[in-house]
Amino acid sequence: MNYLPARPKHIQRIDRYNTLRANWDFSLKFLKTFRKNLEKSLSSNVVTVAMAGSFGRLEGCTSSDADYILIVNDLSKASVKEDRRVLSETIRRLGAALPNKAGVFAEPRTVNQLIKNIGKTTESTDILGKRMLLLLESRPVFDDKGYEKVVSQIFNRYSEYVIREPAKEFVFLLNDLIRYFRFICVNYQSSFWRQNEQWPIRNLKLRHSRIIMYAGLLMLLGETSKYEDNKKIDLVVKALPWTPLDRIAWVYRQNKDQSFFRVAGLYDVFLSKLSDPDLRNILNNIKYDSRYSIPLFSELKANSDALVAELTRFIWCRRNQWSDRFFEYVIF
Repeated sequence: MNYLPARPKHIQRIDRYNTLRANWDFSLKFLKTFRKNLEKSLSSNVVTVAMAGSFGRLEGCTSSDADYILIVNDLSKASVKEDRRVLSETIRRLGAALPNKAGVFAEPRTVNQLIKNIGKTTESTDILGKRMLLLLESRPVFDDKGYEKVVSQIFNRYSEYVIREPAKEFVFLLNDLIRYFRFICVNYQSSFWRQNEQWPIRNLKLRHSRIIMYAGLLMLLGETSKYEDNKKIDLVVKALPWTPLDRIAWVYRQNKDQSFFRVAGLYDVFLSKLSDPDLRNILNNIKYDSRYSIPLFSELKANSDALVAELTRFIWCRRNQWSDRFFEYVIF
């Protein structure tokens, strides 16, 4: 499986979107170098390492964090500490930022932790986040076979009822997808009052990259609701290696809707602004009460409104094409 494609599979004429193309190329170079540095550097206790975040979506830039997911066989082994040190040193050497120490990427996890307690109240939010991000926006950077096995196990756990009865919808996966996205939204709001100096970029990411991440899988599941046979499973499995934006492009093409250029264009505007260190600095110094007096923030807020409106239009236009059951589960 090629997890580092030179070009998107379904985004046509990507060269017209300068930042999408440039960030794709930058991400490929970074991830290839990262992979090469890890080839013989980690212990046999490591199952796989996957990159999520902007590098996982192949839209990273010089300001991007290297948000890695470390999956191990045994958390009690002394090698875990050394493996984490190697990953941190590799990230520093390549000039990227380390993941947030208090965030979802802070701790390594085992395959059993990611799968055994799905949905239970004892499950921590970082486990939910790692599991969903592996399906939503990840790229392996160490041991592709280990990565494929983990992703397959997670997907099969979510899909066991659909595998047995293909006429069913991916209700389990859909519910956890919605739960994760809503968690991100609630977490943003709750942390706003504690970390309001960081709110502008977090807000804009929530309304751009987090929306694209979520829509990529949501729309894929909607598209598969057309089928009542094993094609439903096959389509999702085939699309798991694609980036969120590439999944959306594929769904647009399947429905002969020519408006994907609106999504790509609006998203390219967002990426172009956040890839510019000077513009990021402006955003980092905006006070909430005066946000709309800053042209840059106002532009990006309007940009996100247009992006969400276009995705909403597309989804609601699929009534009578995607199954009624899918829409019912999304709402109720």
